[in-house]
Amino acid sequence: MKNFWETTKHKLWVLWYIFSTCCVLMKRAFLHDLSKYGKHEEPYFRKYVHRLKDVEYGTGHYQSLLSAIKPALEHHYENNSHHPEYHENGFDDMSLLDQIELLCDWKAATRRHKNGSLKNSIEFNSKRFGYSEKTKKALLKTAKEIGLF
Repeated sequence: MKNFWETTKHKLWVLWYIFSTCCVLMKRAFLHDLSKYGKHEEPYFRKYVHRLKDVEYGTGHYQSLLSAIKPALEHHYENNSHHPEYHENGFDDMSLLDQIELLCDWKAATRRHKNGSLKNSIEFNSKRFGYSEKTKKALLKTAKEIGLF
């Protein structure tokens, strides 16, 4: 009987910690990309973001749009930890929560491109950000587990 209560107590603590983690993720969801509404980013995104729907991710045309909003992107990356550019050592310095938010961000971004694919984004960005094959597999597995594809 003692084992039952010890196991139950353990399960309740795990429940509490997972719930607490979910609360942190919910806070991140509410605060996500608020800097895009500010004076440093909003004018650029207002002018260019709607054009993304007509371009293929990673193409020259896509890169030219990014160049046009470079000041906004630099400000955005400097103020949002879910981007590898925020961190001194890029992707390697990101927490697991940063990575989960980034996966959700990438998935949402795929919805505005005509060839959007989270799997392709994870592959493309492995080269861009230099994360390992092991990390790429973990991102793919996590994305699948949380229902992003």
